[in-house]
Amino acid sequence: MDYYKSTGVENKLCISNFISFHYFEYVKEFEGIGESHNFWELVYIDYGNVKVVSNDKEYYVTSGEAYLHAPNELHNILSVGDFASTFIISFDCKCKELSAIQSRVLKFYGEETQIVKRLYAAGQKVFEGPYDIFDQQKLKLKEDAPYGGLQELKNQLELLLLTLIRNSYLKDKLPEIYQDRDFANERMIVDQVIGIILSSIYQKVTLDDICCQLSFSKSYILKVFKKQMGVSVMEYYSQMKIKEAKRLISEDKYTYTQIAGLLNYSSVHHFSSNFKQITNMTPSGYQRSVKNRSVI
Repeated sequence: MDYYKSTGVENKLCISNFISFHYFEYVKEFEGIGESHNFWELVYIDYGNVKVVSNDKEYYVTSGEAYLHAPNELHNILSVGDFASTFIISFDCKCKELSAIQSRVLKFYGEETQIVKRLYAAGQKVFEGPYDIFDQQKLKLKEDAPYGGLQELKNQLELLLLTLIRNSYLKDKLPEIYQDRDFANERMIVDQVIGIILSSIYQKVTLDDICCQLSFSKSYILKVFKKQMGVSVMEYYSQMKIKEAKRLISEDKYTYTQIAGLLNYSSVHHFSSNFKQITNMTPSGYQRSVKNRSVI
């Protein structure tokens, strides 16, 4: 008896190949080399500000925003300020709706930010580093890549692009989820915590110090921040300190002991340990990479 009827799935968007997977850090006055290629390239600004050149137009793109370069589009990137970092992934994809989000600055909200973090984490599991080789000709898969790792990466990127396309149809209105009162309250709390953290980079603050400045319980703040940002409050605080340390190292004005003091670490050993824990590099190793980075 033919009782059950199947429902077919229409693939609106399908990633067929990955070409590159990068995480770049740009020092002051960095200017890339203009290029064009026959595949898509998504540039996400993780920290700082950059100027994206697309054909004959220039766009200022800041932390939490992205830009999608279409195939055969002449493009370049320049740093704005002392330090910036970007996550860049390029791929093959046939989807006419991508035209709705190409060649424009894309704003990432809570959901998109979480997806791009999962996307980058998935890529780290399957592709060998380092991820800052500009002229890398072919991605190398890790021997211990998890089962289905590439498919997970493909799924995460497809989800991100589908979400961005869906949001573009709202004509610059926030998606309904972001208009929800509970979500708005959570984002307000997260934004306040981030504001406190960024203003305290050169100080030593505790979780209690941060929570005391807000009219919510510590447990609620921890729950909301982890939900929205994917990391704990203090993990984020440490990450921001190390990003500022990278900027200071790239300026080549201070010793590691001075940087540790400026950022209020208890000792240079504590600073170096925290730096390596977050970046998987020592401060001296990072400084060498900065000095060798004439072209990214």
